Amino acid sequence: MKLKLLLLPLFLATVITSCSPAKSESTSISSSEEYVIEEEQEIFLENCLSQEEEHYIVFFHSDTCKQCQEIKGDVIAFAYENITKTYFLNIVKPGNQVTICPIDDIPTGVDKVGDVAIAGTPTIIEVENGILTANIPGKDACLTFLNEQRKNANL
Repeated sequence: MKLKLLLLPLFLATVITSCSPAKSESTSISSSEEYVIEEEQEIFLENCLSQEEEHYIVFFHSDTCKQCQEIKGDVIAFAYENITKTYFLNIVKPGNQVTICPIDDIPTGVDKVGDVAIAGTPTIIEVENGILTANIPGKDACLTFLNEQRKNANL
């Protein structure tokens, strides 16, 4: 009987511990959340068309944009895949006040920063040889663009 009383606390401790979720189960961290934006990946509007690479993309986002936050991890993960050099531009930072225009008027083919405009955030622009060649507004369109880039890189 004394043996049972001594083993009962040990048994209960084992049961309680085994029923608790493991640390990795209690938090679901996607692989994209493990990444961070490196300082050299953050750029200002004045430099969005003049990076040293011939071909790159810029993710325009805002800290207050819910859709931006929803896909930011995906864009960061894409940047780590090294398919296309990726930069990040937070439009709420001083000096990054970009022109917001109607979706029907979003420009492409521009080579001057003053002519860069977006329909809102999130937006990805593609730049080739200093010219804005694609202007992709919206969460779904941005994700589709990234997936197409991945697909083309695997061809």
